[in-house]
Amino acid sequence: MDTYDVAVVGCGPVGLTLARLLAMKGLRVAAIDPNRLVCHHPRATHLDDETMRLLQTLGAQDMEHRFLRQTAWTLHREDGRAFLQQMLPEEESDQGWRTDYQFHQPDFESRLRGLLAADANVDLWFGWTATAIEQDDQGVRLTLLDRASGTETSLTAGWAVGSDGARSFVRRAMNAGTEDLHGTQRSLIIDVHPFDHPAQLPADSGFIWCEGKRPVTYLPIFPPMLRFEFMLLGEDDAARLERPQSVYDLLSRWLEPGSYRIMRTDTYEWHARLTHGWRSGRLLLAGDAAHEMPPMLGQGMCSGLRDAANLAWKLAAVVKGDSPEALLDTYESERAAHVRPYIEESARQSNLIEALGTGAFPELNGTRTIERFRPPLGPGVVPRPGGAVGRLSPQPRGANGEKLDDVSGYGYTVVGTPEVTSAVSADVRQLWRRLGVVIVPETGPAVDSWLAGHAAAAAIVRPDRYVFALAADPAELERATRDLARTVSTQEVGA
Repeated sequence: MDTYDVAVVGCGPVGLTLARLLAMKGLRVAAIDPNRLVCHHPRATHLDDETMRLLQTLGAQDMEHRFLRQTAWTLHREDGRAFLQQMLPEEESDQGWRTDYQFHQPDFESRLRGLLAADANVDLWFGWTATAIEQDDQGVRLTLLDRASGTETSLTAGWAVGSDGARSFVRRAMNAGTEDLHGTQRSLIIDVHPFDHPAQLPADSGFIWCEGKRPVTYLPIFPPMLRFEFMLLGEDDAARLERPQSVYDLLSRWLEPGSYRIMRTDTYEWHARLTHGWRSGRLLLAGDAAHEMPPMLGQGMCSGLRDAANLAWKLAAVVKGDSPEALLDTYESERAAHVRPYIEESARQSNLIEALGTGAFPELNGTRTIERFRPPLGPGVVPRPGGAVGRLSPQPRGANGEKLDDVSGYGYTVVGTPEVTSAVSADVRQLWRRLGVVIVPETGPAVDSWLAGHAAAAAIVRPDRYVFALAADPAELERATRDLARTVSTQEVGA
């Protein structure tokens, strides 16, 4: 029987990311997934600049050249007239990456699986399904079934995380309840591989055609793959619409039959749901197991990756004995409050598109640039976040072009003017060493401007890149450091 620090149950993008981050912290990880090989059709297709920043932390930023840089979204009336165009910024954001990309999920997962396979801290249990789970005060026992051979085995872990999707086995074992945020729709997903990109379809932007019968969303995934999502109404027969002849008919206005390969046709039922109870003893949830949302914002997978980034550093610190178990209770309180606005807004937009299809068009026209939607974390490590505290920090480039996270790694960071960071006491420097804090020696104009905008001279940034505290002078920086140590450390902290 194998023993691990953490068992990650379900290794899509969220589970793979979580396993990688935990292994980077030195934990022994079991990565468990029922699929021996990566699922060959894409599910998620969008990632943002915060996700790219996380890929940079994982050592997978080189995948960017395999991502399509998205430039715009256009909404059309039923007669084809555009009534709103949303332009996406083409310049690098404050996160150090472009704001929006389309990607091919099988390639994404294959890259992350390869990183785990090369990591001595990780064992791959791919092709194994969790069929039973038990826990006590000491750990978790999992029963696994090899789907190919019928072989059954067991493993134990100090903790287990269910990143096993909307039908989560781990969530059922936890008896966690869910809240319906009212955004349920069905969509027919059609992915195609055109032999040549059709001239009448944009290559780097998407659109929504707000038709009464079946509003349709178009988006390029990564050349040459394209996706069409038809929103289905109550009377639609999904089984009939999934048939090849129906697909040819539905796509005929853009694509000639025989000019493309149908990669898949599936009907998805989207929900807007938030789970209550992300932790039960030594069991935790992440990704779709903890929250679901319609695809309108393209934030479902991105939100799951934020879960992984938030949970991994906390769980690693608890496993190592550096932090109290109570730190894990800040995971849901911070993340649930952060993800709720995404669920509510995606549900609102999904319901709006359905209404637009009936002819209820708002008085909208023209072009606008989309602003980043970045909610703050809920209370947790910081009891009452506000201002920049509890929000995502920027990632500027240094004088030599290097990005901040490449200097700091996946740990705490102190950024600030040398006059402030060098003036703290020896006791605080000792706390920094104990916590593994990296002091960034040169802030640069981007950080200086950000700090000045918040009347600060220094900041403490968490491993998940969210701001723990701002400080105007060395005394405030010392107080903030001691507050951090009292919250996350099992050791005594002086006054």
